[in-house]
Amino acid sequence: MEYLIIAVVSVWAVELFLRLPIRAAVNALWLVSQKALHTVASAHISDHWKEKVMLVYARNSFVSTLKLAALVFAFITLTILPVIVLDYLAVTEQPVLPLFATTQGLIASTLIAICYFWIRGRFVK
Repeated sequence: MEYLIIAVVSVWAVELFLRLPIRAAVNALWLVSQKALHTVASAHISDHWKEKVMLVYARNSFVSTLKLAALVFAFITLTILPVIVLDYLAVTEQPVLPLFATTQGLIASTLIAICYFWIRGRFVK
């Protein structure tokens, strides 16, 4: 029963990860970082202009980092919350949350998530 819960939570985590705009937040942060790096490395841009534009890039980077942190926090919370509720309701004989921290639980969860992601990619377009 515990491994069934691990399978359901792993599938839930994959779906949640694919539906949350985490990739967009990472791409936005990457784009701001690339722009800042290009600006600093450019010899054709004056130092005065670099000072002005780097403040904008710093603000954009900060906002993107906050968005990414909020999305990761939401992902972790929404992934672990069902397990905590099941443990609280004592649906299984043993607590499931500590099972996720064992080697067997981590391997099972990872393999199930990879297999589900691969199968989902094959059939869902």
